[in-house]
Amino acid sequence: MLGDPLNDQTHRILIVDDDAEIADYLSELLTAHGYSVETASSGKDALAAMHAGSSGLLSFEGIALVILDVRIPEPDGYEVCRRAKADKVLRHIPIIMVTGLDSKQNVTHGLEVGADDYITKPFSSEELLARVKSMLRMRQMEREVLRHNRELTALNTIASAVSRSLDLEEILPSTLETITTLLEMRAGAVCLLDDKHRQLTVQAQHGFSPRGIQKLKALWLVGEGIVGQVVESGEPALVKDLTGLEPWSEAVTAAGDEANKAEKLSLSLFCVPLPIQDRALGALVVLRTNPPGFAAPDQSLLAAIGQQIGISVENARLYTELRQFALELERSQAQLVQAEKLAAMGRLTASIAHELNNPLQAVQNCLHLTLKRQLGAEKQKRYLSLAQEEVERLIDIVLRMLDFYRPSRGQRSPTDINALIDNVLALTAKKLQRGKITVHRQLARDLPLVNLVSDQIKQVFLNMVINAIEAMPQDGDLIITSRLESNSDEGGEKWLRVSFADNGIGLSPEELKRIFEPFYTTKSRGTGLGLSVSYGIVERHGGHIDVKSVPGKGTLFSVRLPLHIPGGENNGQVSQDFDSR
Repeated sequence: MLGDPLNDQTHRILIVDDDAEIADYLSELLTAHGYSVETASSGKDALAAMHAGSSGLLSFEGIALVILDVRIPEPDGYEVCRRAKADKVLRHIPIIMVTGLDSKQNVTHGLEVGADDYITKPFSSEELLARVKSMLRMRQMEREVLRHNRELTALNTIASAVSRSLDLEEILPSTLETITTLLEMRAGAVCLLDDKHRQLTVQAQHGFSPRGIQKLKALWLVGEGIVGQVVESGEPALVKDLTGLEPWSEAVTAAGDEANKAEKLSLSLFCVPLPIQDRALGALVVLRTNPPGFAAPDQSLLAAIGQQIGISVENARLYTELRQFALELERSQAQLVQAEKLAAMGRLTASIAHELNNPLQAVQNCLHLTLKRQLGAEKQKRYLSLAQEEVERLIDIVLRMLDFYRPSRGQRSPTDINALIDNVLALTAKKLQRGKITVHRQLARDLPLVNLVSDQIKQVFLNMVINAIEAMPQDGDLIITSRLESNSDEGGEKWLRVSFADNGIGLSPEELKRIFEPFYTTKSRGTGLGLSVSYGIVERHGGHIDVKSVPGKGTLFSVRLPLHIPGGENNGQVSQDFDSR
């Protein structure tokens, strides 16, 4: 932050004394030491001079110090001092009271009404200069503290807004309001660069009228106008007086009340780029009444704020891109899961067709007997009842197929794992029968419900069963186990384990290493995605798939699911202390 040491600029000192000789003496003394001096002979003139050009402690314009004689007319020095210290704009101006009345009562009264120092006549020039320097030094220190606090407040407020959200529609208006309020700006706007069309669009504004901002938009092309040149060059720009640049001043005055519209404003403009690496993403432009305009510390602060806004804009852009990528990835995963689901149904086609054909044949025979033969009412009723039973069986088969076939909604719900296993075995019953495979259920009873996407886990189990069937071409045994277990290494967290063990051909060590790779398959037909998709589904549920295999003896797949799935609390039954089964 840039400071303003005493010698950086000429300080304006106001001498208030109705004695012309003393006023001239003090004026010559202070002018000789590099100060700019003004004089006033009455209290009324003194207050008017103090108000002229002064806008507070941080202003470099206006009176920097007052040397005030007590005995002046209209009003006296005590009253001038009291009024100045009660004024929020003037209270920061140090006042040295001068009097020829050397009494403790006068000194005390002067300090009570707010005088910063007191000097009695006669005084030496050295003493007066020392006191002047001391007061200006103290004023400078106070200014530095106030400016530093103001900058910290602005930066902290903006940093807080940026850290809370990545939504530019929330960040930018909040940032502009902070800037215009804390830094006492008349108006401000943030415009961002549209790389495709090389145009600047207003993303947020504060203090401009809607119609005025529309007029300004026409000026914001890259390389053109104040803002466009800042974005192109990457360097800030200061316009000390906007007189002659009517669109800017009109955009501000039109936003005020009738008094402001009639007011002839003198405005300054400062524009900083929003840098990221070696380019500008846009610009921050602010307007302030002149005076005070934009001093060097203000420019440094606004440049820092511009950098902060640039970072937040880039972070928001990266977040949007990442979110879009995540959505695309999620859609791709859903499509992949659905494709593998269709592939699994394809592997069941022959057995499902056979399963559908049997009840259809039975229905046909029952109807044929009912229609073609002269049967008694009781026999007709019997055949029609048989046909109804077979139709209901067909409906049940089709509903199971549709339930599995339809795309996953991705919604979690309390699920009975054992019921899910039974559903999968019902889907594969005909294929198991044709493969002469005996299923051994070893399912623990009273397992707690688990909050999961049931159709996705069903797909995993179906893939395990079909793989086991295809690994046992000559008949075999499939052992399906479910149980609750806990692991002391994992803080006693409870898991549901579902295992599928077959006595088929098994897998080689090399095949085991690659079994979950996408598109890897040990079969002559197949997509090679079944286990890869299953692995992804279980992993998204916070679980694991383990596999063990011995060539020629069989394979064991184990699916472990945490009782408390990440992303939501379990609903339904609450797990108690279950024994391992």
